[in-house]
Amino acid sequence: TMRLDEIKDEDMLEGVKTRFFREAESTGRLSHPNIVTIYDAGEEGHLVYIAMEVLQGTTLKEWSHTPNLMPIDKLIPTLATVADAMDYAHRQGIVHCDIKPANIMLTTDHVVKIMDFGIATMASSVRTKTESVLGTPTYMSPEQIAGKKVDGRSDVYSLGIVMFELLTGQQPFKADNLS
Repeated sequence: TMRLDEIKDEDMLEGVKTRFFREAESTGRLSHPNIVTIYDAGEEGHLVYIAMEVLQGTTLKEWSHTPNLMPIDKLIPTLATVADAMDYAHRQGIVHCDIKPANIMLTTDHVVKIMDFGIATMASSVRTKTESVLGTPTYMSPEQIAGKKVDGRSDVYSLGIVMFELLTGQQPFKADNLS
């Protein structure tokens, strides 16, 4: 869910709602075993919502710190599955824009699922009232950080950052500020 009652600017409110439903609709069109399924989206009062597949398991964030790194013989097929699912989304014209360990789940049935195709990022931006850069900067491509138009290559860059982190237990780029 995402609250809309805190948005006082009517134009911004309409823009947020339009984008929310566009993201939900585009993600809802994706039918891939490794992408979370979206069933419905709607509005009730001052809330917009998305109904999606319920998943049980752990995100790859759980495997991103030493000494709890995923064994490489399990990591490589997991990331290959993510890459395959991303390729499917890209062929449908959809770029995730927030690939990171917390948005990739390994279910209790050992199925890899990509989650959060822009919806959580958008909700976060509404709360902070910023619309300049959406995503998690640590995993973003230089083009995305610069606010330029991105395509599937930006997601591939982000997956490379995820792979580095899951192999080493640390992020490749650390700094006190975005630039």
